[in-house]
Amino acid sequence: MAANLGERSLADVHEEGLDEILSVLARVFPSHSSHDPHSLGVPILDTLLEVFAPKALPVSGAMNDGQLQPSSEHVEQQILEDEEMLRHSEFPAGQGSRPDEIHAAQDIEPLANVLPSDPAGSKKQQVPVLEISSSLSASGKSQLLYYLTALAILPRRYGDISVSGKEAAVVFIDTDHRFDAERLRTVARDIVLKQRGISESGPGAQSGGMPDHHLESLLVSSLQHVHVFRPQSSSALLATIRTLESYLFDLSRHRSASRPLQMIAIDSATAFIKQDRLRDEVARTEEIGRPQAEIDAEREQKKSFHLSDLYTELVRELRGVQSQFQCAVVYTTTVSGGRASGTGYYDQPQVCTPPLRPALPAPWGTFSTLRLIVHRSSVRPFPPGMAAHAAVKDAPSRQSVVQQGKISAWVNSWGRNEWPRRIVEAIEANNGGSFSFYIRDSGVEMTDPHH
Repeated sequence: MAANLGERSLADVHEEGLDEILSVLARVFPSHSSHDPHSLGVPILDTLLEVFAPKALPVSGAMNDGQLQPSSEHVEQQILEDEEMLRHSEFPAGQGSRPDEIHAAQDIEPLANVLPSDPAGSKKQQVPVLEISSSLSASGKSQLLYYLTALAILPRRYGDISVSGKEAAVVFIDTDHRFDAERLRTVARDIVLKQRGISESGPGAQSGGMPDHHLESLLVSSLQHVHVFRPQSSSALLATIRTLESYLFDLSRHRSASRPLQMIAIDSATAFIKQDRLRDEVARTEEIGRPQAEIDAEREQKKSFHLSDLYTELVRELRGVQSQFQCAVVYTTTVSGGRASGTGYYDQPQVCTPPLRPALPAPWGTFSTLRLIVHRSSVRPFPPGMAAHAAVKDAPSRQSVVQQGKISAWVNSWGRNEWPRRIVEAIEANNGGSFSFYIRDSGVEMTDPHH
């Protein structure tokens, strides 16, 4: 009888690893750290992310100014239905996705954002996944990624100056082998200088701000918290993601032990898509005429290459690391053959925002919380009958547009017809989901779309 009682008592014990306990404590006691994995530090991006991934809602039956709030269970169900609608709208039937790719997307479990210790099981805000796309190279994707990286690694304050950084670490996966540390330092320096200018011009400001040698020391120490990896293939990318946890917990290999992981940046996620599709086609050709049971056995044992299997594993591993460290995932993609041009006239606002089909197949194509398109402002071509003197006269205006370095950005509206009404209305209320930023020699300048 005692043995049976012991077995029953043991069955009631819930086992949790140290990483789970630490994750719960970080969320239950957020005041112990100002690290916010749900914020990228750019107001318009944070607002748009919240549109697609709402924050936690009030408890069922809570009273607010005498009004009964909607039950959390009802609202959570609505959000789940909206998320399911968004997931299915990415790759509608007949749009070119293979059945095994769609099936792979459905097999991916959503991020578990429910605290084990929360008896009500209230849904927490999803940690953001941001995709930055364009139809052309040199459209500003990497520069925006550098800006987000700089915000993540810079300190919150430096002396009397509010730097507004996240004081965190970043894993930067450079698949294109174009990572420019000097450019990242330039972008970070520009952020600090702008914040110093604000501090020195504000009320009660003191003269003689941060000396240049202190600024350079700050930049060098901040850049040490960017961890760059350069995989040579999608298989190597998968292996890299699988080793991130052991790497980050190995305090002898880096200096970021005291910092949270703010972001995993991948530039770019489409770097290996062509070779992956080629390998997939070759593998499918080799399977012609073979017994299906034999093909399935090799696939299960991972002896053959299948693009959908590889991308399913990539997304699963990324979500695992994201859940472990509660960090954002931001990646760039280039959509081959896409069209994302503006009006074609220089110095005119972006008035048409054509969508781009997701560049990556399922399940990666449905992985992101928010998809953005970025596009460099275009300069119209010279008319065929334009006289030489007129072209010379018009040249300075055209050159000024190029020198501005203006980049237009907007929410990718692919599948918009299937979006829930609340999302469409929220995007329209936020300048249609569009904003702009400028790429200059001195850094990256974000603009406020509401001004």
